[in-house]
Order: sequence, then structure tokens, then C-alpha cells
Amino acid sequence: MGKISYKESHKHATKGAEYEEHYEKQPWDRFLWSREQEIILQILAKYFGGREIHLLDFACGTGRIAGFLEDRVTSSTGIDVSDSMLAIAGKKLRRTEIVNADITEENILKPRKFNLITAFRFFLNAEPDLRSAAMRATAELLSDDGCFVFNNHHSLGSPWTRLLNARHLKNDPEGTFNVMSIDQMKRLVEGVGMEIVEIYPAGFFHPPKLPIFYRLNRAIDSLASRFEYLARFSENPIAVCRKSGV
Repeated sequence: MGKISYKESHKHATKGAEYEEHYEKQPWDRFLWSREQEIILQILAKYFGGREIHLLDFACGTGRIAGFLEDRVTSSTGIDVSDSMLAIAGKKLRRTEIVNADITEENILKPRKFNLITAFRFFLNAEPDLRSAAMRATAELLSDDGCFVFNNHHSLGSPWTRLLNARHLKNDPEGTFNVMSIDQMKRLVEGVGMEIVEIYPAGFFHPPKLPIFYRLNRAIDSLASRFEYLARFSENPIAVCRKSGV
């Protein structure tokens, strides 16, 4: 049996509940989510001050990003292929249009345009062909003055990710441990006529199997984020992209 596609892996009936439980129990992911919320607000202030925002949250899952943003934007749309995850999103979201569709196969959202498209925890995990197809589909929906925002939660620039990746390659070379470099992020968006205009770092100190106090992680991130050259060492860089030449 061949490897199951990333999007197919999210279609089983318990996926939504598993995802919610993960975020409730994993301290590091809860910490990253707190940083992601701060960074998203910084992006809104910098790139959308005084403007209407029409949001598309691609691969919206259980509605984490859309739920955080729906009261801060003019309109909100979330799209995913997972019935179980969208069922949970439907219970959370009040102002978000929820769409169950695969726009990598048929882009049913055209000719609509969105000036903010978010995609969190998707591109790292997707296989290369799916990454490219998803990037093409979302680029088609981005307005000329819009921003596309996505993250890479296992960046190869992070020393902790490099350590985990090396351990995986040694112990289970045939298994899957997804990693992505910032250069790969850049090439991915450049392939559809976009460019990364800014990277916000998140998650600098994540020693494997060593629990770190939340306040210590906050302090380390606050200090490290002040130095632009350290951004490449973060585990969860968040990229702001715009159409090239616009």
C-alpha cells in the first residue's frame, strides 16, 4: 500500500477530536499558538491598518485561526476537506462561512478574491505535489493588494529541529518527519508569482523531552525576536507574502 496523502489522512472520523486534544495537552504547541496570535495581530496592524479585511483561512481545520480572526475582519471564510474537523469548527465559529471542498482539485472559490489568506500547519506536512497545488490555488484567490500568511512549524533553521531530524534519520530512515527550510518556503511562493516580504520568528528554545516553563519561553522569544538575523533559527517562522512586482 502506498503512502496516504496528507489531505486524505485528515478525512477519518476522529481527526478533529485528535487535533483538539493535541492542542489542549501539548505545552509547546500551546506556547506557539500564543506567539502566533501575537504575530497575526502585528501583521494586521502593519499591513491592514484602516482597511477592510476579507479573510480566507485555507485548511482551516477546527477553526483555530478563523476563530481568532473572525471578529477582527470584515468577512471570514474557512475551507477544509475534513468533515470531522469542520464539524468542530462549525460549533466554534459564528461569523465564518465554512466551505467543505478541495480547491487543489477544483477551485470553486474563483472568481472571489481575498486580501488576507492564512494557511497554518499545512505546507510543512503536505507532500511536494500537494504543496505546489495548494500554493497555486490560494495564489489565484489573493487580491493584488493582499497578503498571504503561512507558517513552517518544523523549520530546518532551528537547532532543535535539526537534532530531531537527525535522530529520526538514524532511527527510522523510512519513516516520515517533515521539515522545511526558509529557502524552500521562498521557492514555494516564488513558483506562483509571490515573494516573502517579511518573516516573523516564533519558538526559539525547544530542547527535546525537556519541559520549559512558559514564562521562560516567552522571555527567550521576546529577546531573540529583537534581532533580525536570529529569525532563521526559530522553529516556527511565519512568512508574509505578496504578489511580486505589485
